[in-house]
Amino acid sequence: MSPAVKYSTMRLLLLLVVALGLYAIGARGFLLLVLAAVISAALSYLLLRGPRDALAQRIAERAGSRVSKGRLEKSIDADNAAEDADAARGKEN
Repeated sequence: MSPAVKYSTMRLLLLLVVALGLYAIGARGFLLLVLAAVISAALSYLLLRGPRDALAQRIAERAGSRVSKGRLEKSIDADNAAEDADAARGKEN
């Protein structure tokens, strides 16, 4: 399982568990959603360090491989050219 899928699944499960716990003690509606989001975010920061670090490492490795292959520079150049073309079209209108 990829680190992104694993981390996302764990975050969603944590949100669900917190929401169910809050529902059981009487939170309802918008308050339930806000409290569940805030509490689960704090708990995921504390409890899901390993999966989060694995995901960050995977992202860094992929970004590093793009830089080493020169694809990132080509992508940036293509983005800059597209932005320049959009800006030129905007001045014409």
